[in-house]
Amino acid sequence: MTNNNNLIPKENFKKVEEVREIDSKYETPSFEEFMKTYESDEGIIESYEDEFKSYGDIRIKGTYYGPGFWDDIKDVVKPVASGVLIAASVFPPTAPMAMPITLGVVGAGMATVGAGHVIDSEGLKEIGNDIVEIGACARDGQGVTESSMGK
Repeated sequence: MTNNNNLIPKENFKKVEEVREIDSKYETPSFEEFMKTYESDEGIIESYEDEFKSYGDIRIKGTYYGPGFWDDIKDVVKPVASGVLIAASVFPPTAPMAMPITLGVVGAGMATVGAGHVIDSEGLKEIGNDIVEIGACARDGQGVTESSMGK
């Protein structure tokens, strides 16, 4: 007969926990009393500070959220988005939908600016103005393509 205790890894043994009630005479110390006897470990505090400092600036990490992200990409996104809407007005399959989409972009931008005024958010107003600018540039470009197509 084999000894089963040797076949079962030690971490799989049933763990036992003991739960006791706190004595009714026990009083929780106040914060001030607790802080008088509290001893902090400088090594742990430095470890947390070093970890926090290692994160650096969120937008440097290449993430798609956080402060400054729109400022970093809008110089690329705005002309590309306007160009896509202009190109859509030139090609016959997408031409009938290009103008309504452009007007929808302008409307969404204006709604964003309005929401920025309502909640008094300068960031929201700026993003809304950028969206309106994308739609306005696309509308101007579509006007040029319409007049050149008609001649």
